[in-house]
Amino acid sequence: MDCGQCGKQNPPEARFCIQCGAPLAAGVGGHDAPPEARAAYGGFWVRVGAYLLDAVIIGVPQIVAQALISPETLAARGPDDPVPPGEAAWFLVNVVVAWLYWAGMHSSQYQATLGKMVFGLRVVDFQGERISFLRATGRHFATILSGLILMIGYIMVAFTKRRQALHDLIAQTLVVRKEWVR
Repeated sequence: MDCGQCGKQNPPEARFCIQCGAPLAAGVGGHDAPPEARAAYGGFWVRVGAYLLDAVIIGVPQIVAQALISPETLAARGPDDPVPPGEAAWFLVNVVVAWLYWAGMHSSQYQATLGKMVFGLRVVDFQGERISFLRATGRHFATILSGLILMIGYIMVAFTKRRQALHDLIAQTLVVRKEWVR
């Protein structure tokens, strides 16, 4: 099937162009492309809402666990005080938990975190398929870059044709409304 946007030849089962990511006329799922291409993608504010919900879902249990197991790591310290080993260990635990949550959920059969599920979003590749754990891991750690450049990587969602953030462009993923997933 040829892409109407860039002319690239795509596999017959593809829902999105492998070169430019544009929705194709029809895929295996039998759905037509959305009437307005941008309507198929998760917009900026919907994604912000999903992220905030996810932050509460994993952040609250992490803080409660840390407070119960080693409350001394939550105490305020001065800028010249050394970082206690327990605090460094909890930082590492929190990084690993966040990575496993986001990458695991995005690559799962649900194709979304709990926050994205509530808001009706899914993370897919350019063919509309579920992404691998490896790609989800790359996407997760690319979010660091999206934030490091003054959040511009996230703000890009509001201005790109397929509503992609920088980490979506790096990982070659799309965040779509669930109606457009096979």
